[in-house]
Amino acid sequence: MASSAVADSFTSREDDKKRKQLQEARAAGTAAPETDEATGKMINPHNPEFITKAPWYLNQDKPSLKHHQAWNAKGLGTKDWYMRGTKGDVKTKFIKGACENCGATTHTKKDCVERPRAVTAKQNGKNLMPDEYISDLQLDYDGKRDRWNGYQPEDYKQVIEEWEKVEGERRRVKAAEMEERAKLKERLKAQKKLLKKKRKLRRRQLRRQAEGRDEDDTDTGDSDTGDSDTDTDTDSDSEASDDEDLGEKMRDFEKNTSTVAAKDDKLRTTTRNLRIREDTAKYLLNLDVNSAYYDPKSRSMREDPLRHLKDEEKGTAFRGDNFVRHAGDAKSLTELMCFAWDSYKHGEKIHDTAQPTQALKMFEVYKNRAENLKKDQQKELMEKYGGQEHMDAPRELLFSQNETYVEYARDGRVLKGTERALEKSKYEEDVLIGNHSSTWGSWYDATNGRWGFACCHQCMKNSYCIPIKKRDEEENAAVQDAEAAGGTDPATGSGDAATGALRDAQEQVDSSASEASSSDNEAAAGKDDGKDEETKKKEKEEKRRKRALEGIKLFGTGAAAGPAGAGDTPASSSAAAEASDEKDKSGSKL
Repeated sequence: MASSAVADSFTSREDDKKRKQLQEARAAGTAAPETDEATGKMINPHNPEFITKAPWYLNQDKPSLKHHQAWNAKGLGTKDWYMRGTKGDVKTKFIKGACENCGATTHTKKDCVERPRAVTAKQNGKNLMPDEYISDLQLDYDGKRDRWNGYQPEDYKQVIEEWEKVEGERRRVKAAEMEERAKLKERLKAQKKLLKKKRKLRRRQLRRQAEGRDEDDTDTGDSDTGDSDTDTDTDSDSEASDDEDLGEKMRDFEKNTSTVAAKDDKLRTTTRNLRIREDTAKYLLNLDVNSAYYDPKSRSMREDPLRHLKDEEKGTAFRGDNFVRHAGDAKSLTELMCFAWDSYKHGEKIHDTAQPTQALKMFEVYKNRAENLKKDQQKELMEKYGGQEHMDAPRELLFSQNETYVEYARDGRVLKGTERALEKSKYEEDVLIGNHSSTWGSWYDATNGRWGFACCHQCMKNSYCIPIKKRDEEENAAVQDAEAAGGTDPATGSGDAATGALRDAQEQVDSSASEASSSDNEAAAGKDDGKDEETKKKEKEEKRRKRALEGIKLFGTGAAAGPAGAGDTPASSSAAAEASDEKDKSGSKL
């Protein structure tokens, strides 16, 4: 079937006959089957031709079944993990493009996790850090979801070693304490023996004085022997008791796991949940019978036994069991419960135990309402009496005081000490984009909800800056006010006529104002010699412009209110202009 995998070509009748005979022999098992050229495996001779034959456009000359494999099949993934640590390479010179802070070439200054240096690696070229391992792993499905992937058992050995060190130190301290305790008991036993010996001598002397005998009597030996016998008995008893004291041991839970009720007298267990014996008992803090009551059954003293003292004198002493009950969240829980009771009395369906979430939400609303009421009252007081500038102290004054001594000269130079260093961020600040004079995000468009530039009021970050002038804004505002005063009527078109009339009236008023100002200036030149002509001219022009604007506004409101058509607008505008001229003339005469 080798020829079946080859592209179709012209074959003779004898070749076809030989191919069929070979195919029948392979199917019968008398001839060796074909082998796959890609995998080296045997191709089943019973496969039909449409399976073993490859398409003509693949140009597959040798027998193979690789054309059945998916052309876009992905390779097997990996379960490896990222390599930790650094490569350990030693750098002697700063490389261009590396991190300016530490000198590593695998990250930039913005992504550096090292401490920011005062003198960076780019400046001095010293202490250059090695590069980290950068690996791109193609994790498979199991590798991505394996929670133990990358776990290293060697890391847990550090935890084990740490605990072993702590346990060894604990055993050492415990052995030292036991040794110190044994030495102390030996010292106490020696002191007891010495004290008993002194007492024995003292009793002997008293007995001799009572019997009237001297120290040189012959009977002293018998008495001494008798006393010594009795003393030795007592000494032996005391020594036995001391030995029993020395035999007391703390139960070691690692070596002995016997129960508490052990029959061994030398093994005594202690209860750890009782109070420390060095602490003073509650009922001994105040011996007054009229002080706080102590319940011996429950071992509780609810009231403060030292309430007659000041807080400074109490210190960290016991202040009663109720003191702990009113600390922490207990106070807020009590307030919530009282609020639920009061609300239920006033008809609200609320219960702090059945519906705790609803009760807590209603309590928060109540507190917020009370806080808002206080804020409103404070705001009213500020509006009435003032003083808001004293409430908000400048941040520079609040945080400018410190304990460092700095002495300045009159010109601002530092004479003694170090000047306060300003904090700097590791990120770039005040970076201007393009030809803008303000930073991105310095202006906010409230209508569209977008950030932009304050210099041109544009919301596109890559836009070209066209600065906004104050004069253009004032002119636009004046035109908008005039249009709003004139109004529009889409049916009759009176709005357009009114707008044109307003413009004509403004031009006439400006021309008449200029003429009147020139005549007034000529007339007043002889009278007011002290004043400057240019300043007087400017003042009069400003007055004329103000009057013209007032006339425009009045005319605009009249045009919007009246039902006049477009033909009446010029006449009314000329009348308004004449009226304004008369006012100007009368004003100039006055």
